[in-house]
Amino acid sequence: MRRVLAIVVVAVVGALALAQTGPVDERPPDFGTLAPDSGAATGDPSAWYCSWAAAGALRDSTFAMASMLNVNATVTLPNPNPAEEPDVGEVRLAGPGARAIDTGEIARRGVSPGIVEFDDGPAVVTSAMWSEDMLTGDRCVVSVPKEWQLVGGITAEGFTLELQLFNPFSEPAKVGIEAITEFGRSPLAGFESLDVPGRSWVTEDLSRVIPFLDSITLTIQSESGIVIPSFVLNNGTDEASWPGIGQSTTWDFPVTSLPGLDPTLVISNTGSVGATVSIDLFTEDGPILDADGRIVSPIEPLRIDLSDLAEPPFAVRVRSNAPIGAVVQAAPQGTFPRADAASSEDDGTAGEGETTATTVAQDEGSDTTGDTTADGDPSEPTIYDGLAAMPGNADALQRWLVPGLGVVPGADTSIWILNPSADDATVSVTPIGVSARKVTEIVVPAGTFAEVPIPPISETGNSAMLVESEVPISVAVTIAGPQGVAFIGGVGIG
Repeated sequence: MRRVLAIVVVAVVGALALAQTGPVDERPPDFGTLAPDSGAATGDPSAWYCSWAAAGALRDSTFAMASMLNVNATVTLPNPNPAEEPDVGEVRLAGPGARAIDTGEIARRGVSPGIVEFDDGPAVVTSAMWSEDMLTGDRCVVSVPKEWQLVGGITAEGFTLELQLFNPFSEPAKVGIEAITEFGRSPLAGFESLDVPGRSWVTEDLSRVIPFLDSITLTIQSESGIVIPSFVLNNGTDEASWPGIGQSTTWDFPVTSLPGLDPTLVISNTGSVGATVSIDLFTEDGPILDADGRIVSPIEPLRIDLSDLAEPPFAVRVRSNAPIGAVVQAAPQGTFPRADAASSEDDGTAGEGETTATTVAQDEGSDTTGDTTADGDPSEPTIYDGLAAMPGNADALQRWLVPGLGVVPGADTSIWILNPSADDATVSVTPIGVSARKVTEIVVPAGTFAEVPIPPISETGNSAMLVESEVPISVAVTIAGPQGVAFIGGVGIG
């Protein structure tokens, strides 16, 4: 009955034709932006857009900043009434420096998407939000393309999915939205030409608009103006949010799961022909290249249960012959609808040409922690219960800035490093703004990943790390505690 109802809903949704209006010229914002598919920091003045944050009676949130230079930062929270003046906070970072700004100190009024503007760079921003029973976080967006992809939506029973459209500019925006689901491509009824006022935002409950769907990708195209979109997914236990992305032929996921969570990969192809996709797994013992291969149809998103391919934990690289979008999601077993079993013929062992690696080596004096007790005996890992989602990193780079460490009370924070290359990587993790901490140096063998747990940081206002390697790597962050879990992509700086 649920499937029949979903087919009827999609049939109704598809009854209207989506207007395919091309992008129009628009005055650029005051601060520089990057090419649509770039997630890296700029070395110039820049503006970062954080589309999902809230501070109120039950929720707290922060905008976490890090900079390599002395910079002035302005945090702007637009007023829910576009006719009213926004709330503004200002801070100076002495570079290399970091700061986490409590959103509630600027304004505590519920949903508060924000803009963080730097007068120099490279400087980066992430956001985190939590309450007693939820935790989520995002890498804020510096790119402002005319077309976005939102991958990995789900409105199956037990889930609530919201679409957040944030217009950070003074000019009004008009967007058209198209949905791609397991039933194919269709316009989103009522969203053919949606208005988003300047310096404002619109939140739509897609669980009511297109219910009972297992996999949803939205294509959001600007007819005029620009919006910053994000998905907000809630399963009654935790909340996950992630921003819109462009498309790429490569996506790296340095982290895919935590103890207690099963990883799922969602791939979407919004092109006109099928994309040939290969999935590489990177374990602590070495890579499993071409662990799975699929043809991804341009009319149906693909959900792959990664635990069918190998026993977590592992990192993932997705390679495609055509641009695609990809998101990793993690939750306790049975949370997500089951996808097809893995189609790869790989038996889970290393194949010809794959690198055999040893465990991560740490220099003496490193202050990372392992899974051992004070007596040196193995300890049981903490089991987490939560919901997390994260777009991949489109590029492996040699330098990454990672803000927002230690900002959530009672939660554990780790940096995850993927080395997808054929060469061992000597990686230094340098605290920024916390002078009492030592530089951690580890060796991440070729084709493996490493977790670097971050010890509790009392100076949460100055909590960031610079991650550097002589070979390109990919970096992400996890925040996990009794509130829930969050996966946040790192920000490359070259």
